[in-house]
Amino acid sequence: MSRYLIDRIKALPNVTIYTGAEVIALEADPSGALSAATFRGLDSGNVNTYTMRHLFLFIGADPNGDWLAKRVAVDGKGFVMTGADFAPTDEPIGRAPLSLETSVAGVFAIGDVRAGSTKRVGAAIGEGAAVVAQIHAALANQGV
Repeated sequence: MSRYLIDRIKALPNVTIYTGAEVIALEADPSGALSAATFRGLDSGNVNTYTMRHLFLFIGADPNGDWLAKRVAVDGKGFVMTGADFAPTDEPIGRAPLSLETSVAGVFAIGDVRAGSTKRVGAAIGEGAAVVAQIHAALANQGV
């Protein structure tokens, strides 16, 4: 998250930020609207319930793709590399990788886990639409 955005959120008088915690329960009022959330501290294990009407979860900007690093090329921060930044390690169709293709031919990555992505929802949606055409192109090159 951008520093300016963090600072703006922290300055809001009606926002409380809880870090290092997981949501373990939500409660609703009789109309079904959120009325409280229960958090457990990841380090302490302490459980606290807070009254609230709104909840926004931000789960971080670090990729959760450690399992991928053994299979496809990733950058120094663990983001999946795509496109022409490397030669495919597995080239069953004998061609250069497409822009959203990983180091393994026929395996694609989109969204926040991709190195060089803009880390925005709209961009991930666009990549999701674009990758469909690239998958069709890869399959066509294989004669599928």
